Parts: sequence; structure tokens; C-alpha cells
Amino acid sequence: MRRRATPPLKRLWKTLPHGVRAAAHRGAQAALTAATPAMVARVWRRGLPGGEPVTVAGLHGSSIGIGRGARLFAAALRQAGVQTQAQDTGATVQATSDLPPDVAFQPLAAGGVLVSHLNPPELGLWLQRTAARGLKGRRHIGYWAWELAELPAAWNSAFAYVDEVWCPSSFTADALRARAPQTVPVRVVPHPVFMVPRLAPDRLRFGFPQGACVVLAALDLKSTSARKNPLGAIQAFRLAVPEPDGRSLLVCKVSGGGDAPERLAEVQSAVAGRADIRLLREVLGEADMTRLIASADIVLSLHRAEGFGLLPAEALWLGKPVVATAWSGVMDFLDEEAAALAPWTPCPVQDVQAMYTGGWWAEPDLAAAAGHLRRLLTDADARERLGARAAARAAQVFDPVVWTNLVRPLLV
Repeated sequence: MRRRATPPLKRLWKTLPHGVRAAAHRGAQAALTAATPAMVARVWRRGLPGGEPVTVAGLHGSSIGIGRGARLFAAALRQAGVQTQAQDTGATVQATSDLPPDVAFQPLAAGGVLVSHLNPPELGLWLQRTAARGLKGRRHIGYWAWELAELPAAWNSAFAYVDEVWCPSSFTADALRARAPQTVPVRVVPHPVFMVPRLAPDRLRFGFPQGACVVLAALDLKSTSARKNPLGAIQAFRLAVPEPDGRSLLVCKVSGGGDAPERLAEVQSAVAGRADIRLLREVLGEADMTRLIASADIVLSLHRAEGFGLLPAEALWLGKPVVATAWSGVMDFLDEEAAALAPWTPCPVQDVQAMYTGGWWAEPDLAAAAGHLRRLLTDADARERLGARAAARAAQVFDPVVWTNLVRPLLV
């Protein structure tokens, strides 16, 4: 097959110095951002009627949390009998699609409600690169998740493009309400975790040793490593199990390493010399990710901040003992009865990946977390009791009837 020739302008562009190309890109992006209000004004106005169909726009092909949230939301609406259509925005906002498509993308019907599972930076890109066509004739609900107590100032302009904002936790809602104009309601609509299937464990699939007590920590390094804190999880396990004991295993499910090689190298260095700490870098589909959680004995999340916390939420739903930092979005569903919570102290945000700047987040008490792990690793009855309380709590906070009764009236 003959290769397609590179267009002359593109060849010329590639000959320019990197700094020149970067400056041109920044200038073009600034021009698009400045033009966004006019783009939106041409096709959309606030206050349009809602109703069906409901279009769920988002990163349906991405394994990151915001993509997972969009898929769960669309599935829950369909289960509730709402006419629902999915729009994948991944290509438009240059997000990696690393999952096989699990929704049928049909030509989109007009009108109804648009629920965009896109935070303001991604929403802005989507509006700019599509001339805001997705808003035309639709009531627009933005579904936003943020992980710190204070919203970035750059998000402020996006309130002009939504009728209201939904968010997964009261923690995120508090940050949004501090910035939202009075004309834009902010509501807590949690992720419909009840849509996660309760799949059977498959320890053979993941090569877990027979009889081992498996602790699972999972994260996307792009989210970022400083916030998700895998080094804290590894250190807590090392404190709980100073030397390999033949009975305990920590599995760190890590994705996004290709985009954050230095952070991946940090994690690899932290597990060096410990055969009882494994890195799992395989890209897993949603069913296999759920099987992985179901196959673990304990789920560990020593995050510094979470907008919601899908990993501990799913673990709770599957009746798994959870050890987690007692702060931010997870506290809508975790409590002292249903989880082993690690205390924390506030500390300044330090994120070399620069996704989070300024403000503060939580530094979990690793010694306390290690104490929880040590007890659960050595006491099967304690694991069983905590798992049972987790399942009972999940049935209460992730009730499908309560979720449906909350959401349906808001779509009218």
C-alpha cells in the first residue's frame, strides 16, 4: 500500500522550532476560548425545556473515572426506562480511547436534555471544536467532579454554558457552590454504583496465590500520582508486613504509565525487592476490573483527595473491606462502621504533574492505615464482619430506587 504524502503545509509546520509551534498553539487556543461565548450564544440559550431523549456526552471509550461515570450514568438511565443516547467526545477532546465500545452510537435525536460528563476544561474544548452544536435545542446539565475544597478559577466561565451542575458528592458540591452564580443550581447526584454487576471472583485470572490475602490498590497515574498516592499505599503495606510472610500480597493496578513514565518509575522503585508487592499494568475492561476488585480481600485507597472515589465505592458495593483516607468525596458513603478509616492532617498541595496547584489536601496517617491492614490481613473473621457491614452500607447509599426518584424529576 502506497503511503499518503504529507501535505506541504504540514511539512512546513513540522520544520518550525518547537517553541514557535507551542506559542502558535497557545495563541490559537486562546482565540478559540475567547470565541466560545459567541459560539454558544448562536446555538443555545438557558432555560430550554427538558425531557427525553437524554444525551449523555462523555469519554465513553476511556477507562478513566470521568469515562466510567458517563457509562454508568447512561446505563442507569436506560435501566430506569429513560430514552437515552450516548455521544462519545473522546476524539474531540483528544482523550485516549482504551476500552472496546460498549454502547451503540446511533444518529442523535434532537431536543431533550444533554448531560455532559466533561469537566470545564474538556467541556470548553468540546464546545470550541464542535462550534457548540451539541447544545443546540437542549437543556444542558454539566456533570462535574473536582477533588479539592476550592474550585480552579479557570472553571468559572463554564457556568455560563449550563442550566445547572450536578456532581457526585457533597464535597464537590461545596466547592462548586462557592463559585456558582445564583442562576445555576448545584445538585448532588451520586454515581449510580448499583449498575456495577456483582461478578464472581476469578483469582486464577489474575494469578493470585491460593490462600493469599490480597490487598488491592488501583489508580490512573494521569489522575495524578500525588493525589492517588500509590507510594503511601505501598509504604502502609510495608509497615503492616515488614517482610514477606507468604500469606499477604499487595497488588497495585496502575494505568496511565505511558503518559507519566517518571511517576511509573517511582512506583516501580517503591516495590523493588518485594515479591509480595505486584504491579498490574494490563488494561482491563470494565468487567475484568470488577472481577479484579471481587477477587481481592481488602481494597486500599490512601488518596489525598477524591471527588467521589469509584474504587472504594465499587469495593463497598461488592462487600469488600475498605481501608481509606477519611476525607473528601468518599465520606458520602464511607463511615466508621462500614470501613477502616485512616485519619489525616492537612498539607499543602504538591503535584509535580501540575494538575493540582495551590490549596491543600489530606496527608493520610500511614501508621494508622498499616494498623488497619495488619488487623485485617491476620484476622479472617474481622474481614468478614467488615465486608458484611460494607455491603449493608452500600445497599443503603447506592439504592437504585432512591437514585431514579432523585434523577427523573430533574430531567423534565
